[in-house]
Amino acid sequence: MWHKRNRCNTWREWFNLNSNRIGTLSEKRAICYFVEQGLDVFDSSQDTGPVDMITFNPETGETKCWEVKTENFRLTGPKKGCRIGRNRRNKKFTKIIHMIYVNKDGTIREGVRK
Repeated sequence: MWHKRNRCNTWREWFNLNSNRIGTLSEKRAICYFVEQGLDVFDSSQDTGPVDMITFNPETGETKCWEVKTENFRLTGPKKGCRIGRNRRNKKFTKIIHMIYVNKDGTIREGVRK
């Protein structure tokens, strides 16, 4: 059994998690990321809301809404190694909702506005 676990490439394979649990794990990692930056974090109590969390900077008073996505990469084909795009849940509020991406190794990348 142990030798099979060493060959796993994704969270789903390694921890035997479904996509909802992987998303929850990504949200918790994002919360840790923001707390380490000194921000207050307010987590959503709904599964289907337009945002996953809100951060508040106590020094500047800045408030931001965040949607968390688990970042995945293509494993095969001509685009192997490229990021897989994830759509926003709510297109109506794209100007005020910021994106944050959590990689399977725990690294975090904030989305850049174009």
